[in-house]
Amino acid sequence: MNGFNLAESGHVAAILPPQSISGGKTAQAFSMSQYKHASIIIVAGAEATQDASSLVLNVCSDAAGDSPVAIPFNYYYQALGGVPNDVLSPMNTAPAAGLVLGAGNFPANGLIVIEIDANELEAASVPLGSASYLQVVLGGPAAVDYASITAVLSGARDAHVASASVMV
Repeated sequence: MNGFNLAESGHVAAILPPQSISGGKTAQAFSMSQYKHASIIIVAGAEATQDASSLVLNVCSDAAGDSPVAIPFNYYYQALGGVPNDVLSPMNTAPAAGLVLGAGNFPANGLIVIEIDANELEAASVPLGSASYLQVVLGGPAAVDYASITAVLSGARDAHVASASVMV
C-alpha cells in the first residue's frame, strides 16, 4: 500500500455529526494522548443566513468537556464553497478568542481545517499538556445553518487495526 492508511495508522472521529448549528453547538471533546497530530475538519452545509459567529478551540480536562480553556490555533479555509472549490488558503492563526466566521472564510458548503500538534499543547503550558482533550465550539446564527466536524488523528503512538476510542 502507498500513502497513509487512515484506518490503521490513524483515527477518525465524527465529533459533531451533520446538523443545524442554530444557536451554537459544542462538539464532543477528544483526546490526543495517543496521537501526535490532529486535523479538525469543519464542513459548512447549506446556510439560511451567513454565519457570522465564532469558532473556538478549547482544551479540556476530560471527554465531558470540563474545565475548558480557549487556545489560539492555526487554520486553513476554503474561500468559496462547493464543487470545484477545493483549494485551501495559506495558513492563518486565530487568537484564543476564536475565529470570527464570515462569507470569506466559512461560506455555505465551504470548510475550515484546524491543524494542531500534540507538542503545541505542551508549549502552551496547558495543565494536562498532550493528555488534554480538544473541543470545538461553534457559535451559531439564529437561522438554520448546517455543519459537521470530524477529527482526523495521525502519528499514532501505538498503531494497530482497531484503535481505541479518543472520546472516553
